[in-house]
Amino acid sequence: MGYRQVIIKKSEKIHFEDNQLVIKKEETTTKVPLEDINFVLIEDSTTIITTRLLAEFGKNAISLIICDEKFEPTSIMYPYNYHFKQLDVFNNQLKIDNDIKNELWNQIVKKKIENSIRVLEMTSKEEIPISKLTSYLDEIIEGDIKNREGISAKMYFRSLFGNEFIRFYDDAINSALNYGYTIIVSAIIRNLAVFGLNTYLGIHHNSKINNFNLAYDLLEPYRSIVDKFVYDYKDDICCPLTFEFRKKLINLLNKEILHNNKKYTIEYSINLLIKSYIKSFSTGEIILDLPTIIYE
Repeated sequence: MGYRQVIIKKSEKIHFEDNQLVIKKEETTTKVPLEDINFVLIEDSTTIITTRLLAEFGKNAISLIICDEKFEPTSIMYPYNYHFKQLDVFNNQLKIDNDIKNELWNQIVKKKIENSIRVLEMTSKEEIPISKLTSYLDEIIEGDIKNREGISAKMYFRSLFGNEFIRFYDDAINSALNYGYTIIVSAIIRNLAVFGLNTYLGIHHNSKINNFNLAYDLLEPYRSIVDKFVYDYKDDICCPLTFEFRKKLINLLNKEILHNNKKYTIEYSINLLIKSYIKSFSTGEIILDLPTIIYE
């Protein structure tokens, strides 16, 4: 699996040649070995891409992200049928009962709130929301039937970005958050495909129109990394996001995070989490290897 993220800001054509991604721009040609790449992000709507290259992306487990005129990701292509025991994995996913799903979601929500608390301790340092979120940790039961995840998120964002902040508004901060989340979820989707997991079959998310329910379940504990980054730059963010800022958000995949007090990049961390998810429903030992944000 690759380690590089390729951003194509402007290009006439990209194609496959000698096991490499070839990027042509005016009089220059750049080549990147496919084995080094984990995903490609295209911002230029005029770029021509060959179907042979798309096929090779699939063979090499490379995700492709397409952006719109505002440079916001709108489409994700990920490897299909990459795993050699796809049907076995799919059947095992189908057998996961609600009790297991509830316990998995309990663990995810708890880690998300724990990471949110860490972010608040590094940023706003407001005692009331930190105290409230801490008390919610003991109230997460039966697949978070009390919706402590949703309630804590509202309080958390207001402490982080001010009482007037509302998620999903069309503003610079929300644009930055959405971009960062999409980059991480694209890495999760890619890794799910490599392990042969069906992205439709979520743990908690179960929308009939969301092809990536499972990816958005596993995204939750990673959101705080994006939140902290956006907070640090909140006074400098403009809309649309600058190219340099978008590159920084993409580079968050190389940021370190903790697993059992050991540091790993987010890209590798995702791999550890998915392996623990597979182990949980395969063996009945329901313990997710969830990431912990590092204090800065």
